[in-house]
Amino acid sequence: MERYSPAMTLACWTKVTSDRKKSSSGGAFSVLARSVLSQNGVVFGATMSTDLKVYHIGIEQAEDLPRLQGSKYVQSYLGDTFVQVRNRLMAGRKVLFTGTPCQVGGLLTFLRKKYENLITCDMVCHGVPSQRAFDAFCERAHLNGTCDGISFRFTEGWGFQLARELKSPTRDGKFSFASAKRIPVCPSKAWYMRAFNKSLMFNETCYSCSYTQVERVSDFTMADYWGLGQKIPFNHPTYQGISMLLVNTPKAIEILKELPDLYYEERNLQEAIDGNYNLSHSSIRPDNRDEFIDDLLDMNQKDVVRKYGLQANARDYIRLLKQWWNSKR
Repeated sequence: MERYSPAMTLACWTKVTSDRKKSSSGGAFSVLARSVLSQNGVVFGATMSTDLKVYHIGIEQAEDLPRLQGSKYVQSYLGDTFVQVRNRLMAGRKVLFTGTPCQVGGLLTFLRKKYENLITCDMVCHGVPSQRAFDAFCERAHLNGTCDGISFRFTEGWGFQLARELKSPTRDGKFSFASAKRIPVCPSKAWYMRAFNKSLMFNETCYSCSYTQVERVSDFTMADYWGLGQKIPFNHPTYQGISMLLVNTPKAIEILKELPDLYYEERNLQEAIDGNYNLSHSSIRPDNRDEFIDDLLDMNQKDVVRKYGLQANARDYIRLLKQWWNSKR
């Protein structure tokens, strides 16, 4: 499979304020997705359903974009997504497929040939917990039946506080993803993200991932721009989050020229590598990973949190307060 060294490294964000508020970082994905949708294209990405399961779906309308925005720290179920992508491509539709690097690699292997009307975008991936692990967390945190979705990145910008989503029903009985109300999960119960940050519950293959290389398989690579401005000044506010965007292929360079809603500043690739460990390394497998998975499925919440040091601390509450304050700015 062909891999590409990034041609450009960008710090960027969308100029559409509403999209930036719904995104995990700077909203670069929303700019690319809106461009494809405006050309009668189809955008495939991960969404969380009201049963708190994560699936890959395709959307064709801009009003459905909120369903795909935001990070999902769970392995998504692909189903027949690759077949759907191929059918749209063969019908001449432009397609944007977003996912983890291994999902993009799987799609490209499935297709067996290049399609000029296919745009691929991967995310710098730390590793993915299984749906079973997330289900166990939801059960122990008593989230099942109390909400229509979970936001893994609460409020605008950078942060890892979980929030419950309550979506307003529309006249046709469906849920309005654009107007979902977010209620923060108390930091003491938001230990899923602390376990994620400790790499305790990733799928086994994630610890030796062949896609954690600077050379990418996708047209674009996106991530939070961690480490931005630490060595080279960055003269813009970052509290709302900034996207790191690697422009990897000649096709991507041409697409970038057609994205007027994307504000970007070119940066040094090494800065992105230094700030994003998983851009060049797999996550390190904890010695107690298997034990944690067993305990997650069998042990109660209080004991899991205590045994693995997943308690909230003062910084978690301060972070939540800062996120709330930033949301009012």
